[in-house]
Amino acid sequence: MDIDSLEGKIVKLLMKGRPLTIKEVAEELKFSVSRVRRAVKGLASRGIVEIEELPDKKYLRLLRSDIKFHGINPSQEEAIKRKKSGKDEDKGSEKSRSMMYG
Repeated sequence: MDIDSLEGKIVKLLMKGRPLTIKEVAEELKFSVSRVRRAVKGLASRGIVEIEELPDKKYLRLLRSDIKFHGINPSQEEAIKRKKSGKDEDKGSEKSRSMMYG
């Protein structure tokens, strides 16, 4: 599962262990309730989460604990870009030191 997808973020929240409603998940992730509801229905259809209906609220429960995430976090991606751009600058400075560029 991609960690940066909405479904990945929902599963990551549920892995913390506290019971959450769809509305609480939407507020925490800053997505609309309808978008979170669609993602939860997709997760439920694949047997990853379950929607527990209590008399006053509907809580989400994680059914599987063997979920593996893949993907690069944006902070990691920025570090990779900076590292690559640093290498390119070093190559440029070597050119400027050569005889041709004097």
